[in-house]
Amino acid sequence: MLRSVTAGLVLAFAGSRANVARTILSCAGIIIGIGALITVVTVGDVGERYARSYSEAVAGRAATFQVDLTVQPENPEAFETDLRRAGGSAVSLDTWISGPLLRSAGTTIPDVSVNAVDASLSDIRRLEMVRGRWFAEEDQESLVPMLVANEALAELLGDGTDVQIGSRRWLDARVVGVVESSAFDSHPQAYLLRAPASAELLPAASSEDFFLLTYSVLVPPDDADPEAFLRRLEPVSWRWGLPTENLYEAVSVWRSDDAEAVQEVLDYLSLGLLGVASITLLTGLLGILNVGLVTVRERRRELATYRALGASSLTLFVAVVTEAVVVSVVAGAIALTLCLAGAWGADILVSPYLPSDVSIFVPPEAALVGLSGAAFVGLLAGVIPAWRALRASVVAGLRE
Repeated sequence: MLRSVTAGLVLAFAGSRANVARTILSCAGIIIGIGALITVVTVGDVGERYARSYSEAVAGRAATFQVDLTVQPENPEAFETDLRRAGGSAVSLDTWISGPLLRSAGTTIPDVSVNAVDASLSDIRRLEMVRGRWFAEEDQESLVPMLVANEALAELLGDGTDVQIGSRRWLDARVVGVVESSAFDSHPQAYLLRAPASAELLPAASSEDFFLLTYSVLVPPDDADPEAFLRRLEPVSWRWGLPTENLYEAVSVWRSDDAEAVQEVLDYLSLGLLGVASITLLTGLLGILNVGLVTVRERRRELATYRALGASSLTLFVAVVTEAVVVSVVAGAIALTLCLAGAWGADILVSPYLPSDVSIFVPPEAALVGLSGAAFVGLLAGVIPAWRALRASVVAGLRE
């Protein structure tokens, strides 16, 4: 049996080399189909990484709750402690501040969005630093307000050595780092570390101002039920000293990250692209099948001669099937090479518009799916011609 299989492989490679034109024609459809299949897997991989990166940078990792506190508690430290006890693995203030202005070298910078945060925000959101660093716990001891700017604001701040922030008066501030701006959120933005040095800039309740503190809370993805989280807070709300007895009037909890919605969209997109690729691949399969049937018909004399010289049925079956598989795998390798080159070119063109941690490349699973798909298609396309070759009469073949 091993001898028959080996002989079949030799005949298959000999047949492929002897019929170059037929081999090229068979390759064309498979190259398109496998190329489409590899492209689908690659696009899905890039889309998933981009969506996850964007979602984690803007809204937080899976799963992130936004907790809004609309009244000022007497004991905010107890409130934050209870957020952790209710299931939060990381808790950070993440609230927009109305009022503070920034100026650099005496020039006021207009339309700057300032968010008061804690150092732990980096555990909740993806923050890619362009230069410098994110806040550290020791920054709490700083005598001046600490800032991290996004790229858009950093361009306006210049070297960042003469920066001031203030609402009622100007305070010298220190910029410790620059975070990457989002592709869809390029307006100037600053992160202000909540610390004693910046206490006068934080929102406070009064009879005239609307009070709102927003927290970002990271929870386990398998326990991402906002209502259940709020119910766990209700029995201990007396510790915070709220001016209202109704917890639901003072606190609201909702999931801010888009992990589930993004994954659902990607799943539907992948199914649609996979359907298109499958149809294209089926067209290539039919092309190889058609060429294989024509080939068997044209090679009846050659195959009959092999049979007359003692070649077994298994040898001829392996020869015909292997030839189809070889053609398909060669086409798959060509398609993979073209996709690698296309991904390289696309990465050069698109990389300025993508997050720094997202690049375009053909993932290993795409190459594996493409080559295995090519081999499988060749196997399917070779079985019917091989079966017809075995049924052909040796005598009729020799008479041609």
